[in-house]
Amino acid sequence: MKKYGKWLVTILLVSIMMLGVVGCGGQEENNDTNSATAEPMDYQGEIKVAAQNVNETMILANMAKLLIEEYTGLEASVNVDFTGSAILHQAMTGKEVDIYPTWTGTQLHGVLRYEGPKLSSQEAFEKVKQGFEENFNMTWMEPFGFNNTYTMAVKREIAEKYNLEKQSDLVEYAADWKLAGDDNFDVLPDAYPGWSKEYGIEFKEVLPMQYGVIYRAIDQDEVDVAAAYSTDARIKKLDLVMLEDDKEYFPAYNGAYVVRQGILDDYPELKKILEKISGEVDNAEMSAMNYRHDIDGDDPETIAADFLKENGFIK
Repeated sequence: MKKYGKWLVTILLVSIMMLGVVGCGGQEENNDTNSATAEPMDYQGEIKVAAQNVNETMILANMAKLLIEEYTGLEASVNVDFTGSAILHQAMTGKEVDIYPTWTGTQLHGVLRYEGPKLSSQEAFEKVKQGFEENFNMTWMEPFGFNNTYTMAVKREIAEKYNLEKQSDLVEYAADWKLAGDDNFDVLPDAYPGWSKEYGIEFKEVLPMQYGVIYRAIDQDEVDVAAAYSTDARIKKLDLVMLEDDKEYFPAYNGAYVVRQGILDDYPELKKILEKISGEVDNAEMSAMNYRHDIDGDDPETIAADFLKENGFIK
């Protein structure tokens, strides 16, 4: 019995040591979120990603979904049916949404209603980051790298006919012209109201519409000027001329994810996962992806997957 007892103790000790080695190795592998070959973490649940129905935010929302599913055991859904940033923010506040991509300028002047002096890109980011943490318990991830600010665009023949180069050149014609902008452009303090005051220009009509319709409207001469987004590929497709913001009015619109802090508390590794693409998407790359969506007709998830695969973020 003593002989068998010694063998039994030996076997148990060896088994415990082997379990310890396996346990340590497994934990080290699961903590590696820096490689597309890392094993998914064993999380459970569904993350609700949302976006405005705007080309680049739909693409970026799908990037978040793909990154989450690549590196965690979570499922992620994407809802791109939101027509404005205010509605989307309200859904996030009501916990109907966990993550959404947005722009610093939109939230600085829209949600936070900032009316102070002009801020640099970094100052604007710090302001929205602090404001969202203190007021809404939401956290901003580091920006993607591109700045999709507003620009005033006209047809090339109009620019040449009226010698339009700068936005201040519109002062002679705006009283007889129509301007198209996105759903929020006519009401956001940093958009048309502030621009009109800064430049001393008022258009005959300002027509808010779903963003994609703006380009059809200017192409079919339903409006004379489009308040476009500077990374939009349709500017190139329609050969529109972007007028110089000679008063440097429009603020930085740096894109970034906003995440409910409650979700980060439950799944802390999400921050590292979502910030894999921080600083990795510049204006040219975002414009090229927008072109694929708007001109080539590719769907947002395919575009997002191609970018992430080509840059080694997912397998």
